[in-house]
Amino acid sequence: MAVDFLILGSTGMLGQALMNTLKAENHSVIGLARKNADICIDITDDALLLQTLKAIAPQVIINTVAIVNLSFCEQNPDQSYVYNARVSSVLANYCASESIKYVYISTDHYFSKNKNFKHSENAQVNLCNEYARTKYIGEQLSLTNPNALVIRTNIVGFRYNPDTPTFVEWVINALEKQEKMILFDDFYTSSLDVYSFSKALCILIKKDASGLYNLASSEVSNKNQFISKLAQKLGFSLNNTSIGSMEQSLSEVQRNNSLGLDVSKAEKLLNFNLPKLSDVINNLATEYLNRKKIS
Repeated sequence: MAVDFLILGSTGMLGQALMNTLKAENHSVIGLARKNADICIDITDDALLLQTLKAIAPQVIINTVAIVNLSFCEQNPDQSYVYNARVSSVLANYCASESIKYVYISTDHYFSKNKNFKHSENAQVNLCNEYARTKYIGEQLSLTNPNALVIRTNIVGFRYNPDTPTFVEWVINALEKQEKMILFDDFYTSSLDVYSFSKALCILIKKDASGLYNLASSEVSNKNQFISKLAQKLGFSLNNTSIGSMEQSLSEVQRNNSLGLDVSKAEKLLNFNLPKLSDVINNLATEYLNRKKIS
């Protein structure tokens, strides 16, 4: 059954966007997840995973699977390591042996205390929690395959699963209901809407990019700026919000707060500029309003 792409974690926010993007480009693509996917398996079962990969025979494997809950990672470091790192080692080795392109989706949770600074791929990382540690190990294991592509990013968008809302879905729901919300002005990211990310990633794959790349918004913003602009675009009031500090908020897990990424390396290969914050907000608002019309 040879196919163009296999998406691991196809039911997540990014997995869904990649499936839709690739199908729109007329690629053959199969989604794999624990449940509700084209193929449903436990990817931590090495023998079953390898058997499945041989049967599918994809040209490209994109691994979006991760445990991203920081508290869960702290409390369950073994599981965090298995999903965020060890599985990637199995995949990277298999892809190297079969001449398959391997893509590992990493994170931006590596930097702290320098506000809206844009971090290059060579910036020193700060592994302050189990999530950051295991994702970084996943990067290094992936890069043992010289043709692997590792992507650091911060993606935002919609999953359309009320049981597990995304950050954007949580924000919009809180704004609609006028719930109290603290807008952090000391937590910075280069958040990119998931469909812009998916389209750019597909181009990088077609150009056979390998190694480590940042793929995110070209502009760094804090959460206060992001939420305020989204509220303004959608016509929501901010009367029940207040500005606060993430660093001063109660948190059971230490976390980095300056996650801005320098995307110039990716932009050079893509040959276009990645979206700014206003573009990301427009894309999110358009998707939300279009979906609302349908429903």
